Amino acid sequence: MRTLALLAAVIATLACAACVDGGGALVSSAASHFTPGVTTRTDAIAALGPPSSVYEAANGEKTLAWARDGGLFAGDETHQYAAVFGPDDKMLRVASAP
Repeated sequence: MRTLALLAAVIATLACAACVDGGGALVSSAASHFTPGVTTRTDAIAALGPPSSVYEAANGEKTLAWARDGGLFAGDETHQYAAVFGPDDKMLRVASAP
């Protein structure tokens, strides 16, 4: 009986983790320590993985965006985190956050 209760607890925990992670919480927590003028593009990629998209402006600025789906119970939602980096590859500002 204890094995069945433990299995149910593990399944419930995994289901809850899928909900939280998919909604952008993982990206928000990983990016919470990003600091304009200090964080580099390499730092951001190391923390968040490869960006979903990169936009390059004529002035040398690059906007990197990371998109995540809404998770197990909100799969039709997408949450995005985007940051703008200057020509020197240092972060200038957050463009969007979930």
